[in-house]
Amino acid sequence: MKFLSSAAVVLCYVLPSTQAFVPKSKSSLLLNRQTKSSKHAMHMSNNQNLVIISPPGGVGEVAAVKAAEMGSTVKWFVISAPDQTSSALTISSETLESIEGKGKLEFAGAPADTLLLPLDDQSSALSAISTWCAGASSIICAVDGVEEAVIKAARAPGVSATQMDPSELARSNKIMMDAVKVAVKEACSKPGTMKVAIMPAISMEESKNKKTEEKKDDEGKKFLSSLFNGNKVEVPSTLTNAMTSDSSSANFATLRYGELFGIPESSPDASPLIGGLRRYPVLRDEYTMKSIRIDPTLSVAGNVMTNAIRSSRLSVGEAAVRMAMGTLDLDDGIDVCLTSQRGIDEPDEEDWIEEFSRVQEMLSSGKGAQLFSATFGSVPSIDRLSEWVATKWAPAVMKGYDIAGIRVGARPVIASVVGEGKVEIVWQNIVDFSSVLTGKMIIEITDTGISAIRGGGDASKGYGGVSSSPLPGEDILVRRLSDAATQAMEKGLATKPAPKQRKKKEVQQAAVVTTFVPAVAADIVPEPVATPSPTSSETGPRSSGARRSSERARGRRRKTESPTKEDNKSGSWE
Repeated sequence: MKFLSSAAVVLCYVLPSTQAFVPKSKSSLLLNRQTKSSKHAMHMSNNQNLVIISPPGGVGEVAAVKAAEMGSTVKWFVISAPDQTSSALTISSETLESIEGKGKLEFAGAPADTLLLPLDDQSSALSAISTWCAGASSIICAVDGVEEAVIKAARAPGVSATQMDPSELARSNKIMMDAVKVAVKEACSKPGTMKVAIMPAISMEESKNKKTEEKKDDEGKKFLSSLFNGNKVEVPSTLTNAMTSDSSSANFATLRYGELFGIPESSPDASPLIGGLRRYPVLRDEYTMKSIRIDPTLSVAGNVMTNAIRSSRLSVGEAAVRMAMGTLDLDDGIDVCLTSQRGIDEPDEEDWIEEFSRVQEMLSSGKGAQLFSATFGSVPSIDRLSEWVATKWAPAVMKGYDIAGIRVGARPVIASVVGEGKVEIVWQNIVDFSSVLTGKMIIEITDTGISAIRGGGDASKGYGGVSSSPLPGEDILVRRLSDAATQAMEKGLATKPAPKQRKKKEVQQAAVVTTFVPAVAADIVPEPVATPSPTSSETGPRSSGARRSSERARGRRRKTESPTKEDNKSGSWE
């Protein structure tokens, strides 16, 4: 475990008239570490030019430092809070030492409001994005840190109290999010660049149909903007649309995360212990939850534990760097989610390759949208179990208040057997006074288990794709499927799986090694023999061989002589 010292390097830049700050000569001495190749770079190419666009701190800082430590030339464009005339970035001195001899780290940036100005405005910083990102082989974008940057700017000395107003904070958050989208769109205009978007886990409102409508809205806004507003900057509706606006989903990947925790190790505030040194120290979660798990976003969105997913900033930043630098075999348009788990061992390169290979196999086999899976010992009759699921279990669940109480939007309405070992539960919605199939859940039953995946709806009505968000009431059905598996074993429709026999660990006894060291005759001194001290039972005359002279009568009183008259006369009798 490595403790960071309190020493840190504070880099402060006063923004010029162009409202964008660039590295100076002093910063080049501190941050620019252009050196020879290093063995620590593993199998990565040292000629990688990586551009990172993000707010200060957070996942963006982790990715920038990690990529530089892996031997890449990193250009980090920092988008600060609006209405700022200067910006400061603090990096620990140990972080700079870890980068030295491996890679190169440069940074520039601009306030968020200057990126939303028209291009013909002299204060616009949008043109600096194209210059800064020229020659980039991969681009990473992160939105983590927007709220923290806004709150920190509002609490700065000399700022009026009105900046802490909730409505003002919400406005600043929106300006920063729009600035990130605009900057990413400008940086991703070059085709053939690998692009990685780091975003929160998918929300309930997102779906593929909505993304299609958003792209149409972007096209409409583009036309109206050119018609009325001249050169006004266009803000994409989503970060995905910003990164894929001028190209297809080729060379594009999305990395999502749950509830973030952890402080970047490059920050001077980073410490392995909560609250510093105490009598009973407690380690931070980023040091006890280093194990990772990668899952398709479709599968995670349907998991009933979606709200409980936690992700470490350190793991998310490293995963994004590995995805962008081409060390992992990824399909175009892949969308995955990272979950942190208990473990103190950092994943190595083989662990990362194994996790992403498992995800690729799931997506290629059609199990990317898998919602539930349970294992049986055997199923005597697949048709009988399928009939029970379609006619007994599913109707009872759909008649419950949780599902029957859905009054707006689509809901599950019917379950039927559509093939051998296959049951479909369909979702319907009323669109233009007609019933439309919007999605379905496919339950597959085999000889050894039961599983459920999410399926698409009516393609002719625009619902042919698999929804990337949970269907209404889907989490209830997934939760009840575990009860269905238990009931099936209780009713004799399936048997329990055989318990796994754990191999006994063979404890190897350490061999006793004896060494004989010959001693000189003159040095040999006989050791005194210690005689054991006798116990209480071994002491006494009998232990030494003594015997009684005569046997003593047992149970009789000794005869005592009665006093005589002469004795009484002498005065001894009383």
